[in-house]
Amino acid sequence: MVAYVPFTAGEYPTADKLNSRILQELMEWTPISSIGSFASGFSAATHTPMMRKVLMLGGVRWEYKGRITVANGTIVANTNTTAFTFNATAVGGVPLYRPTFEHGWTLVGGSTGFYPLRCTLSTGGLLQVGLPPGSPSTTSGILLDACYIDAPI
Repeated sequence: MVAYVPFTAGEYPTADKLNSRILQELMEWTPISSIGSFASGFSAATHTPMMRKVLMLGGVRWEYKGRITVANGTIVANTNTTAFTFNATAVGGVPLYRPTFEHGWTLVGGSTGFYPLRCTLSTGGLLQVGLPPGSPSTTSGILLDACYIDAPI
């Protein structure tokens, strides 16, 4: 009897060959507008803001992408502003779209005068953004690309 060997000697293991072992999609890319609501002055851009959940090597990861459109003057420097609220939906007491701990990122925004945006996601489901002192209030968009949370719950 010959032992099963998934790869030949010298072969490079790829995600295609080990799809379910390396990466499993638990929730496909979903527009965030279907799992929460935008605050006044914020909306989905053409590059729709989305979220998905994946299981990667046994660990859960929430990923975000897309662009949130911001009305001129909505984000004021040195002020925390709520852009979006994720639904409180839970299964067995575990929230589906809200993390157990607060997470934060430094993001790129449109028309920020080259200042970065501070973005946080609270345990209450609030996606909040802010600009540092001295930056203009002309931000036109928030880019969620490269945002992710490992072990969100």
